[in-house]
Amino acid sequence: MRYISPPFRRRSLRGLIVLGAAAVGLSAPIAGAHAQVTTSRNALDALGAPRRPAMLPDGGSMSASPTGTTTSSTAGNGNPAVGGTGDRAAGDIPGSHAPATAIASPAAIASLPPVAARPPDNPVLRPPELHVPLHPFPMPPEVKADPQARGRAERIAGGTRLHFAPQSAEMNSRMIAALQTFATVMQKLPDQHISIAAYGEGRADDPSTPRRIALSRGLAARSVLLHAGIAPTRIYVRAVGLPDENAHGAGTDCIDVTRSGVVASNTTGSPSR
Repeated sequence: MRYISPPFRRRSLRGLIVLGAAAVGLSAPIAGAHAQVTTSRNALDALGAPRRPAMLPDGGSMSASPTGTTTSSTAGNGNPAVGGTGDRAAGDIPGSHAPATAIASPAAIASLPPVAARPPDNPVLRPPELHVPLHPFPMPPEVKADPQARGRAERIAGGTRLHFAPQSAEMNSRMIAALQTFATVMQKLPDQHISIAAYGEGRADDPSTPRRIALSRGLAARSVLLHAGIAPTRIYVRAVGLPDENAHGAGTDCIDVTRSGVVASNTTGSPSR
């Protein structure tokens, strides 16, 4: 058995005593840490009816007193909650739900706009209205029958052929009546147009003169058709001038008035009465 000297034994006992005292000092505050809230009965009676406390994020509750102090209760997890005088009200704490004490009056509820039962209909976009001024087509002067005019009318395939006196565009009553009869037929065929091929006499080295005479004869026939009720967009006048290989038997002093899709025959037709 090893021998231990008395001085060393005393120093060892002194060290154990110091370590034990330190351990007791550290464990005492932890074991004895308890929170205690003391309230006064008179203070509770002065507050009146209790209000629903605001819930804290950790599960505890907090209520505000009229003096501005906040009182906390123990949290649901067993940890003590903080109590005493607080610097913030319950509504300032994040996550708290303060009870609503204001109740709307019936007049305020009645003034609220009604709630629609269904969503509104889709908007209808209408095109803008444009007012375009209409310029009516001016009617040419009406052609008067000349009893002294030497001319005649004959029927051809799809229309009529008018013969004029040399260097003249005057028409007699029989020529005008033939054009009016043709206009009556064309009113029953609204999908067809009228072609007027006009010819005139002259010299081959001066084509403008026969074309001017042909144009005056074609415009005279066009005027008769317009006053008979034919739309101007359905009439096409072509001043040919001197007859060519496409004249189909027409002479230098005549015009061919035919409907669309029909070529005048080169055979002589029967006179129109």
